[in-house]
Amino acid sequence: MKISEKYESFNEEKVENIVKELIKNRVIFTVGLDLALYQKIQRVATKLGYMDIKPMDLGYAILLENDDYLKVVDKIWEYITSGILAPGSDWNNPWFPHLHLTEKGKKYMEK
Repeated sequence: MKISEKYESFNEEKVENIVKELIKNRVIFTVGLDLALYQKIQRVATKLGYMDIKPMDLGYAILLENDDYLKVVDKIWEYITSGILAPGSDWNNPWFPHLHLTEKGKKYMEK
């Protein structure tokens, strides 16, 4: 399947918006850095208008370029190392790959 002509490599602003949307929708709190994250990124990028893919095409197909996936993963790690996100999502999932928004992160997201 060919990615539409609308798809362009993600710039810093797009990456930031995608990660914020993943956080806002509580997507990255329960998803490890695996195939499911690719799918979540594709869905968010489509929702934000960065990719032009029909919902039926978003199933298990990997349409996202690897470089763009890594840009998003790098931004997630940047959020972790800066204290916006931290390991653990609840009492039963206190470590990676589960994440939560810290108090610092809640203030950051309000901006």
